[in-house]
Amino acid sequence: MREEELEVALKVVIVGNGGVGKSSMIQRYCNGTFTRDYKKTIGVDFLERQIEVDGEEVRLMLWDTAGQEEFDAITKAYYRGAQACVLAFSTTDRDSFEAAHSWKLKVHERKPNYSISKYTNN
Repeated sequence: MREEELEVALKVVIVGNGGVGKSSMIQRYCNGTFTRDYKKTIGVDFLERQIEVDGEEVRLMLWDTAGQEEFDAITKAYYRGAQACVLAFSTTDRDSFEAAHSWKLKVHERKPNYSISKYTNN
């Protein structure tokens, strides 16, 4: 296989409390669609989008995880192999913002080599 035939793919997991808009966010980003209807994610959902970075095609694989604790055992397996994590919260749900720190800790438990952006509340 020639070097130019290698595909660059990044697995990104989206985490946060249930109902904060994780599914809506990736639906809008990947498909350009938006719905106001709320439907709980069961386990995980998966969408892809091709983007160009510095002239190179990159395939983003976005894994939308369920935010409810009842799915915790299912979703933790999907952190495996991820190169990035997006922590989502709602600006209209104070509890989801306050839970951001525990989500950060949960991600670090499962992926201790993730670096934390300077934009997080350490």
